[in-house]
Amino acid sequence: MAAKRKKGDDESIEAIDLITLLTPPSAAGCYEAEIQRPVPGEEFDLLKFAADLPDVPEPTQLRTIPGSGAPRRPASNIHQLPTVEKKTAQQSDQEIESLLTGIRKPRKPQRLEPLPDIADDSLERIAGEIAQCQKCDLCKTRTKTVPGIGPASVRLVFIGEAPGGDEDATGIPFVGRAGQHLDKILAAAGFRREEVFICNILKCRPPENRDPTLSEMICCTPYLQRQLRLLNPSLIACLGNVAVKFVIGPESPDITRIHGQWFNSIFDIPTMAMYHPSFLLRSQAREKGSPNWQMWQDIQALKQRYDSL
Repeated sequence: MAAKRKKGDDESIEAIDLITLLTPPSAAGCYEAEIQRPVPGEEFDLLKFAADLPDVPEPTQLRTIPGSGAPRRPASNIHQLPTVEKKTAQQSDQEIESLLTGIRKPRKPQRLEPLPDIADDSLERIAGEIAQCQKCDLCKTRTKTVPGIGPASVRLVFIGEAPGGDEDATGIPFVGRAGQHLDKILAAAGFRREEVFICNILKCRPPENRDPTLSEMICCTPYLQRQLRLLNPSLIACLGNVAVKFVIGPESPDITRIHGQWFNSIFDIPTMAMYHPSFLLRSQAREKGSPNWQMWQDIQALKQRYDSL
């Protein structure tokens, strides 16, 4: 419990000028500028004011922290704000926005280690190895493996999380209700299913269509890496929250917040986060702002970038 203040304590405390204490000697005077009110009706130009401030040299000498008895060198790992350059009065709001948003950049995702080269590797060879795979317990419950489908060279690959019941029965990805809905979306946007490669991270169906486990996805990833190395796509469309969290990164926000955005994935290929078609089937709403409406905006943006390749 704090002791009661004695009468007269205020007189014994010396006032401290924090600005003087915290300002490097070489930067003395940098706080002396004041913002003058603009002439009535005249807009204040913040960048012009900042550009007219006197240049402040970078302090190089060591400073002693009061009470510590030891000098401290300025920290070199502290992020510095960008220097404001002199600009004309016609600088656009977009340039100002770029300056502010560029201060903090998103963290780059980790990349997968490259796989050793495999002589005479092919999509058929990978599919054969997947059919014999016993790296995890899914081999005990699967009916058929589902390696993926599409041409041997593509510009775009769609990646989901895992096969469902219809896929497990046929060995072909996205052939159930969700796959049929995806076909309609692709056709409406001008894609032909024959020109893209469609696959999942897992090549076997998890029992009861549960979410894949991390260990299962890690077991299957080398197959997907080899497929992507052979396909050499320019773009990836990642379908669903589970796939996004794995392909883009576990720290990725929920798919409802980042759908339609581009990321550089663990495969080092530009990747758009998109809703899984099974999620879209839960609601038939098509009004502005609904998931189906959002998916339509995203697939059009994907097609626009695809056509620009």
